[in-house]
Amino acid sequence: MGRTGKLVVAGVVVLVLALGGGYLLLASRNSDSPPPAALDPAPSTTSGAATGTTTRAAGAATLDGTWQISDNGSSFVGYRVNEQLAFLNGPNQAVGRTKAVTGTMKLAGDTVEAVRIEADLTQLTSDEDRRDNAIRQRGLESERFPRATLELAEAIQLGSTPAKGEEVRGTGKGRLTVHGVTREVDLPVTGRWSGSTIQVVGQLPVKLSDYQIQAPRFGPVVSIEDSAAVDFNLVFERA
Repeated sequence: MGRTGKLVVAGVVVLVLALGGGYLLLASRNSDSPPPAALDPAPSTTSGAATGTTTRAAGAATLDGTWQISDNGSSFVGYRVNEQLAFLNGPNQAVGRTKAVTGTMKLAGDTVEAVRIEADLTQLTSDEDRRDNAIRQRGLESERFPRATLELAEAIQLGSTPAKGEEVRGTGKGRLTVHGVTREVDLPVTGRWSGSTIQVVGQLPVKLSDYQIQAPRFGPVVSIEDSAAVDFNLVFERA
């Protein structure tokens, strides 16, 4: 084989290795995407006596009043969206989150009377710096629209007053403001009161086009689906 032929073969080998390496890297990113927000495991009880004690303690306490987002760094708000990468046949799930979250929740008996959450979108981070940089000036345009807010549009009736350690589900109407656009949304949530804190999690389906967001393209990303989800994990403490 002549020198030119060897160079061609070497070039092909390098290209194959580069494409294969890129495929494996992007595929591993997809498999490593963090799962949707979920409640922490419930505290376990070791005996019937312990269970009885917990029930009485829960009955003596009250959830009534105003709760605020804890500053312990456990809360986050983020996005979950499928993007098509040049090296993959199937979609890659992109997940970005911000822990810069503030807000309050007001409870009375079996009713969630009010909620207002605000998230700083300029602090969104994912597993890809290029994605994070792109959405600051394109798509989400977080430099221009740095805040997202979620408020209850009407109270949520839980059916009964939650007991300590009990998993509670509810659905209400909310108002989500992103990219300068406010829309009413269905708000399914799951929560648990531990005694000192209340954890609330949920996934809120949205369409980017509803919020006038034009999905940006960058690097290996050739397209982004219009359907996405707002993913949130909120931990409240007494205000």
